[in-house]
Formats: sequence, structure tokens, C-alpha cells
Amino acid sequence: MATRSWLGLGPVFANEWLTASRRWQGYALRSLLVLLLLLGLSGVWQGHHNGAGELSVRQLAEIGRGFYAVSTLILLGLVGLAAPAAAAGAICLDKDRGNLTLLFSTDLTDAEIVLGKLAARLVPVLGLIACAAPVLSLATLLGGVDPAMPTGTILVCLACGVFGCTLALTLSVWGRKTHEVLLATYAFGIFWLLSAPIWAGLVWMLPWWARPAWLPGSLALLPYNPVFLALSPLSAGRPPGPGPMGLGSQARFCALGLLTSALLAAAATWRIRAVVIRQAGRGAATRRANHPAGARRGPLAQLARLLLSPSLDGNPVLWREWHRRRPSRWSVAVWGIFGVLSGGFSLWVIVEALNRALPGTPGIGGVISGVQVSAGLLLLSISAVTSLAEERQRGSLDVLLATPLSTRSIVLGKWWGAFRGVPPLTVLPVLIAAAMATHTGFALGPVLIGGLVVAYGAAITSLGLALATWLPRMDRAIGLTAGLYVVVLIAAVPVGMTFFSNGPNGAGPGLASASPFWGVGFSSAMFGDNAGPGHEIGRHATWLVLWIVAYGLIAFGLLLATLKTFNRCLSRFDGPAPGGVSSTNAGPLDCGSPVAASARSFRR
Repeated sequence: MATRSWLGLGPVFANEWLTASRRWQGYALRSLLVLLLLLGLSGVWQGHHNGAGELSVRQLAEIGRGFYAVSTLILLGLVGLAAPAAAAGAICLDKDRGNLTLLFSTDLTDAEIVLGKLAARLVPVLGLIACAAPVLSLATLLGGVDPAMPTGTILVCLACGVFGCTLALTLSVWGRKTHEVLLATYAFGIFWLLSAPIWAGLVWMLPWWARPAWLPGSLALLPYNPVFLALSPLSAGRPPGPGPMGLGSQARFCALGLLTSALLAAAATWRIRAVVIRQAGRGAATRRANHPAGARRGPLAQLARLLLSPSLDGNPVLWREWHRRRPSRWSVAVWGIFGVLSGGFSLWVIVEALNRALPGTPGIGGVISGVQVSAGLLLLSISAVTSLAEERQRGSLDVLLATPLSTRSIVLGKWWGAFRGVPPLTVLPVLIAAAMATHTGFALGPVLIGGLVVAYGAAITSLGLALATWLPRMDRAIGLTAGLYVVVLIAAVPVGMTFFSNGPNGAGPGLASASPFWGVGFSSAMFGDNAGPGHEIGRHATWLVLWIVAYGLIAFGLLLATLKTFNRCLSRFDGPAPGGVSSTNAGPLDCGSPVAASARSFRR
């Protein structure tokens, strides 16, 4: 496979595959998938069987359908996370290290380079799907699941995995940093999952006289939603939606996904050499010359200068994170689209809630609030890792570690620099909760929602910083942070509802608030009297206070663990420096000392 006399994808694939096969992380990811599947199956079994008497055929069929639904959701979630994370740095890392330019000087073709890297990144993703296929087939033994349904699920997951890898690799041709590529890929995935309900809401809000005949219906995008497509066979014989989608629809979705992936791979092959050579010719120095450090233009930049900011003498690391870590165009575009969509739907919910005429299903305001918080925290988890991992990868962190700045000031500066993205995420959910709380008069509702979002964000920031310290590779730290977040986001709801009572007086809704989606969404709906009859606001508010304290303790514990292991993980000397001054416990810099000159160069 590594020579032209063999049929295969070329030496790039052979080298990448050989390197990946020697890493333990791939085997650990497959083991994690099987463990999550077994935990999900155990939860379904405990929820349907209380150990009293034999199960009827109907009960076994319900358990089989539950097995299928849980396994499908877990597989789709992991594939959706692992596929972009595996391919986001395929081109970016080689461009930074200069390896890709050296590959262009060989007789390797662009197709061999792109397809070799793509195929090597697809191997672990396809391994995940292969590990889950036998577990999906177990559901057919209990009844209630047609044997063709696992096949359709595998086709949907295959399309999502191949498309996710190909999209991330294609974006990495133009992107310069791994986290920017991953941010854009995850943002596209979130937007695609939400496109069907967004389109349905837009069509529903249009008056009948403003709907042209050629406009697609409100459910036109549902057949292209992977979650709906995989779970729709369970709704056979039920009225909601456009009806169940069979194996034919799932095969069509797979074919469209593979065709789109082929077009993306062709575009990456066509442009990789020209784009990489042009970016290498410009260089970082040229970019800094074209965009000087002080060239902040526009009203937003002038407004940012008026806001309070940390001082250089207090914490130079936080000062640099606050002033010098500017968002790139990719980040501005992703967060801008997120802000526009979130602001538009939030404004609609607030106006309708204040008019006491909130339409749609009960709790629509809570759903919108929960979705935007969940999506925003997922995007924030990537930034939490890159605040430290990006400098560690570039080597600029070594310069910082050589200064007499204390470890505490470095870690806290990085933490606060990453955490500053959390407060803006609390604005819209708090406003929605305040508008919906006018229905019940519960004034503490917005305060609890704001505290809950801050606690979620603090825990994710500490987790990202800890994993960036403990794991030397940025892509692994990003993938693990996002994976753990999504596991809690999805698993907390069925675990709380299955193992505990989900009635009005049960502990299930309170325990499920560990999930940001449920904690913010269900709580906002409850404060607006849209969560169903019988739920006590006071009891649920107590659960929110407990989760705020719990996530705060988790954030503090992870931050403390990072402080304790920072020097050892990054090989920093923590003993006394010559002259009796500790190299890691020095105080604030004296601006007139030689070290201050080092800080000024660090500022530049």
C-alpha cells in the first residue's frame, strides 16, 4: 500500500494508518462506545422491568424499541463528535509544521495526499460504527424492531461520519487553526440539526397569504435530519410528522451524504496546493504587518476599549488574553450567525410571552432557551481548550513558563480569559426566563437560570483547561472535552427519568437538570407555567440551587487539580531560582526590571 506497485491509497494513508493504529486512544474510544451502549441498555431495562413476574410479549417489544432508540442516539452523538475531531487537524497541523510543503516537493499527487489523510481519519470512525452494529442488532431479538431498522441506522451513521470527516478536512485546507475548523464544523452540524425546526417555525409564522405555492412545507427538511431519519421507523402507525421513513429513505440519505462528501473531497484536492502555498508565502509576519496590533477599527472596537479590563500589573497573562487574543474571521462568523439566530428566536419568544399569547406546543420558549444554551456551551468548550493548548502547540507557552510569573497567575489568567465568553451566554436565557416568569410571578427564576448557566460554563472552562494541561495533543483535548459535555448533555435526562420517578413529585426532573438543555429549558418552561400540571416551582428551584453548587464545586476541583499538576505536566521547574527567588511564586512584575522587558515582548 505504500508503493505505487500496490493497489491502495498511497504512502500517506499507509503512514497515517500505521501511526494511528499504535495509539491507545482509538481503542479507548471504541471501548467507551461499548460501555455507553451497555449503560444505556441497562437503563432501559431498569426502566421497564421492576423484577416482579415475567414480561409479556408487548413489554419485551417496548424494551427492544427502547434499546434501539438509546443505541441509535449514542452512536449518532459519538460519530457526530468523533468524525470532525479526527479530521479537523489533518491539514492544519501539517501546514504549521511545514510537513505539507515538503510533501508537495515529492512525486505524490494532491489526490493521494488528500484521500490518504481522509481515509486514515475515517478508519476510527468506521470502527465505531462497526462496534455498535452488533449491539443494534440485539434489539431485534426482543421484538418491536424490524431487522431492516438497524441497517438503516448504520447507513445514516455512515453518511454522517463520512460527511463530518470530509467537511472538517476540507475546511482545514483553508483554515489555519484546528479549533477554528472544529468550531465551524460543529456549528454547521448544530445548524443542520436545527434547520428542520427552524424552517418549520418560519413557515408557521408566515400568514397564509404570504406563502407562495412553490414554498416547501414546514416538514420539508425533516427527511434530511439524521436523528429523525434514524428514529422515525419507531413511529410506524403513528400520525405525527410526515410518517415513518423506511430503508429507502435512509439509503437515499446515505447516497446524498456520500455524494456531497465526494464533491467536498474533490474541492479540497483541487485547491490544496494553491491555498497552502499562498498561505505559506504570506506567513504570520505578513499578516501582522497587514493588520497591526493597534489597528482596531469600527464602533464595536471603540466600545470595547471603554469597557473595564484587567491591568498589566495585576496579571499579565489575563491582560494578554483580554486584549491580544482577538477572534479570527471564522470565529466571528460562527458566533455572529449563532448570535443572530439566538437573538431572533429569543426576541420572538419574549414578545409572545409578554403578550400572554405564546403559541406552539407548551414550553416552546424553554426549548429555544435550552437549545441556545446547549449549543453555545458546546462551542465554548472548544475555546476553553484552545486558550492553553494552542500556545502549547505553537511553542509560545515555553516562553511564558520561562518567566518568573507564578503558576497560579498563569492558570488563573488562562481560566478567566476562557470564562469571559460565559456571561454573554446568560443574557438571552435570563431575559426569556424573566418574560416567562411574568405568568407565575416567580421573581427568582431569572436569577436561578443565570446562575445555572454560569455554573455550567465554569465547569466546562475548568474541564477544558485541565484536559489541555494533561493531554499534549490539542485535538484529543478538544474531542474529549466536547465528548464529555455531550455525554452529560444527553445522558442526564434519560438517567434521571428512568432510575427515578418522572412525575410531578418525583426526583427525575430535578436530577435531569444536570443536563444544560433540561436544566435551562425545563426550568424556564416551569417558571412560565408551561411544564405541565402538578410541578412545584419551589421544589425544582431547590434542585437548581443544588446543581449550581455542585457544578461550582466541580469547577473549583478541576481548577485546583490543574494548579497542582501544571508544573509536572508542562515540565516547569518549581524550585527556587538563583538568588533565592522561587521561579513559580514570584509576585507581580516590576515594569522597570528586565523581566518587565520580557513581559513587554510577550505583549507584542
